[in-house]
Amino acid sequence: MTESSGAFARWNIFARELEDILTVRGLRLSHLDDRGVVHHREKVRRLQQSLKSPSHLTTLNPDEIERLIVIIQLTDIEQKRLRAALLATAVEMTLMDRVDPQTALMASNDVFNILFAVMKAQPDMVMTTRVKGGVMFEERDTYGDAKFIQALDLIDRATLALHVSRNAASLQAQVTHACEAGDAFTRSLELLHQSQSPQHRNEAWNFWFDEASRGRKLAESLRQPEGELA
Repeated sequence: MTESSGAFARWNIFARELEDILTVRGLRLSHLDDRGVVHHREKVRRLQQSLKSPSHLTTLNPDEIERLIVIIQLTDIEQKRLRAALLATAVEMTLMDRVDPQTALMASNDVFNILFAVMKAQPDMVMTTRVKGGVMFEERDTYGDAKFIQALDLIDRATLALHVSRNAASLQAQVTHACEAGDAFTRSLELLHQSQSPQHRNEAWNFWFDEASRGRKLAESLRQPEGELA
């Protein structure tokens, strides 16, 4: 489903396609933590929020994608569908910084449809797995802490850059996007340390800190491909 206009638009292409894949199985995004695909409800909340807000484009990280494939038993076509959605969402995030949200979504939908069609036409194409690394979550849930909000947005951007790096067609592109991801994860960690929200370092804070820390480690491994000197 690729609706892109009107009050019912789902802004996050990846979350939209994931939601549709789950719906076929009688599941919802809220089942992701129940089934062990994600390990904290904060990721589910962020995904749910991203469907209704163009300001947030959250995705699953590489480890969560791998668990999703195994636990939900995704077909090859569904894996390609999500891979196309990840890349299209990366395009969408870039466009969101340059044009109005509606135009960004429409253009990114076109990218998704083209990518998915190409992937379906190549039966031997598989998901890249060589590297391992609920309730609406409103801005007010962060107690109005601007640094915390910025940190989560940076984690969204860094995670998408990580996916683009892992699917890059060349080593140079892989390293470039890995550097982008690593820098964004590093900055998000700095912002989390600077945040002044009540209950600093509570369960939710710790989840996002761990998410950014793991992401930075994976980005570093992609910046130094096997065989290269550190």
